[in-house]
Amino acid sequence: MSKNKLMKICVWFCLSMAIIYGAGRVYYRVTAGFTTGNITSSLPFDPRFETKPLNGVEKILVDSILSQEFHYLGKGCQSYVFASEDGKYVLKFFKYQRFTPQEWLKLFSFIPAVEEHRLKKIEEKKAKLENIFTSWKIAFDELKPETGLVLVHLNKTKDLNRELVIFDKMGFKTVLPIDDYEFLIQKRALMLTDVIDQQMKGGEIDQAKLLIDNLFSTILSEYNRGLGDNDHALMQNTGVLDGKPIHIDVGQFVKNEDFKEFDTQAQETFSKTYKYRIWLKKQHPKLSVYLEEKLRAFMGPKMDTLKPQLKNMAADEL
Repeated sequence: MSKNKLMKICVWFCLSMAIIYGAGRVYYRVTAGFTTGNITSSLPFDPRFETKPLNGVEKILVDSILSQEFHYLGKGCQSYVFASEDGKYVLKFFKYQRFTPQEWLKLFSFIPAVEEHRLKKIEEKKAKLENIFTSWKIAFDELKPETGLVLVHLNKTKDLNRELVIFDKMGFKTVLPIDDYEFLIQKRALMLTDVIDQQMKGGEIDQAKLLIDNLFSTILSEYNRGLGDNDHALMQNTGVLDGKPIHIDVGQFVKNEDFKEFDTQAQETFSKTYKYRIWLKKQHPKLSVYLEEKLRAFMGPKMDTLKPQLKNMAADEL
């Protein structure tokens, strides 16, 4: 084979790979990677993830919500998010592809090192998924007012008895037998920083201070109950509903008696508010001073000894 012919083959091969890669990226951008396969699982019933039963009024509300159509809203690290037709609720499905090892690893499972790596990844991802399931359950059972949760559905059921209509990012319609999926329904909130901006723009500084008060008291209330959020991305994960702060992301809650201790509360609060304080100092200095004073009143001299210990700050999580 001549050098020219070999060079042409190489050029065409590289060009073909570039086109395939580019097409894949365009497809992903257009669809956000959403497929029904990515939100479908074969998980068996697990009693650990059974949540508190709904009362009659709650069941009626859930049925009315699921009777609406839902449209693609966005995605985070853990879930695809859809908004209800009336704009009052969001529905989140697990992104199961994030919790399974890459399929190509199976092709090389005959290599002991590769198979060992694959099995290790399976266990790691299983543990991560179970941690999130546990967090969703904690959020629903013990933090419903603080999260705006209406329903957490972690085991397949038959009692919802509904086919949910969703529209993906491209506008294509899909009908899902919703009993067969793991998901949550949550009241839709405004972002904390957007609300603060609006309040300050409108001269409502007292309302902004009240929101900070409520945020601070909510965080401490959770700690005093031995509950904490291991994701310190407060600005990205906090919304405002009916004038009060709520957790938008409910995937990192844990129970730990250490949260009841003053030293733990001081460190966690310092870390959780760290980037928020930087943002306030730049955007709304008066509120920055107000929050600093609240923290100092709570922590005292200890505040001067603390350094931020930031955890799980996933920038693209909703």
